Amino acid sequence: MLRFVVFTLCGLACCVSPVAGSEFRDLVTRVPGGANIVMAIDVQKTLSSPLGVQKGWGKRLTEGAEDRPTYLPPEADKAIVAVQADLIRGLDRSWEVAIMGMTEMIPMRLIARSEGGYVDTINGVEAAWVPSDAYFVQLDKNVLGVMAPADRQALSRWAEHKDEGPKMEISEYLSVAVAGMSRGHQIMLAVDAGSAVQIHRVKERLEQSGFAKEHSIDVEATAAMIAGLRSAVLEISFTDKATAVARIDFSQPVGLNKAVARAMVLAALDRMQMGLPDVDSWKCSVEDNSIVLAGDLSGDSLRRILSSAEPPSTKFSSLKDQNVEEASGDDMAKNSLTYFKTIDSMVRDLKVKARSSSSDGYWIDRYASKIDRLPILHVDDDLLQYGEKLTESLRVMSGSRKMETLQGAAASRSDMASGGFGVYNTGYGYGAYSYSTPAARERNAGMARTNAAAAGTAVKVEGWNLIDNATGEIRREMTKRYNIEF
Repeated sequence: MLRFVVFTLCGLACCVSPVAGSEFRDLVTRVPGGANIVMAIDVQKTLSSPLGVQKGWGKRLTEGAEDRPTYLPPEADKAIVAVQADLIRGLDRSWEVAIMGMTEMIPMRLIARSEGGYVDTINGVEAAWVPSDAYFVQLDKNVLGVMAPADRQALSRWAEHKDEGPKMEISEYLSVAVAGMSRGHQIMLAVDAGSAVQIHRVKERLEQSGFAKEHSIDVEATAAMIAGLRSAVLEISFTDKATAVARIDFSQPVGLNKAVARAMVLAALDRMQMGLPDVDSWKCSVEDNSIVLAGDLSGDSLRRILSSAEPPSTKFSSLKDQNVEEASGDDMAKNSLTYFKTIDSMVRDLKVKARSSSSDGYWIDRYASKIDRLPILHVDDDLLQYGEKLTESLRVMSGSRKMETLQGAAASRSDMASGGFGVYNTGYGYGAYSYSTPAARERNAGMARTNAAAAGTAVKVEGWNLIDNATGEIRREMTKRYNIEF
């Protein structure tokens, strides 16, 4: 399946004169049709915010601030990331593109040179292919588009209409959400979920999880309300701290009190393996057809949220002032230290628990991708091998979390549907349940979920132990090799 992965640009100085600032209303017209997730970032306002200045978010990766939430190139003005994802099955992505408004346009030859690729001409349009399996293309005098993987045909169809003038292809909801950037927040993430939810799945999950019984809600009415999910938008603002407002809209009145509404949102995040450390402390309100949550965002949660639209490469910024072909001993030490500190910051992030230890599988997988995309030019080979093994471990841990959810649900369905003869796989062997009363079958279903959770937790604990040991070893070796503290 095609997968377009966003490549947000880092600026590369060139002789082209700066151009006027871009506007979101123009950038969004370049988004291909079919997108159901859009993130808009006002790069300049984010970097110049009190928090951005304090944390050094405008610095290049080689200059520090390794724990920044994401890399936002100072040469970019505004950015839009658009995704077509399966909102029901783990947010698997069909495609993803980035459209950047640049204050300094970057020639394709410099992109290709910096990333070790080449300049390609597609239907008369010059594009840069890079080994990260992506294409870069100039869509306008100050607009640069990024598409990955490097699907040459898809890029041709996207770029061939660039001179015909902008046109709107995304849904009205996403367009309105982007227009809302004029209210002053710096980042907006919107999801168009219209017609995505299947009511039979909602009923099944409400019953399996015990949520309806725990909160004394009507399964039929609540399932109908959830199946009418229309959209969700998250707006993030920066002062001396990060704050967020999330609004979830349905096609009918919510019909739940705010305590139950909050619990439902938290349960949904856990189910999607997207638990966040802060959300359970946010204020919650119910407004007609909407659930609204608002509160502060810690650095941990901010980094997780923005990783959902993380660029797969930040090489442009880190390579801007470096000699691509040769490196001094100081370059190797500096780049290796930056690489290690950035990974170490991500690992510490992931160890910050969400509401439960089993609700972060999605973020573990996204952080593995973040590490894969770090600049590797003039980085110690042993350190790169450590990074490669670390991402392998993270993906095993993430996979165990996904299997935990699937196995627990499957075992529950099997036990209940077969009259009590169910089989479950804990990851360490198989077990079976004997026939019993309905009450006992319900207990057996709970046991299935418990066993699956225990297996997933065991894999995760072992993974962190291996990562901690490997990190300690590579830290000692690098400190000894370069005579600087890693």
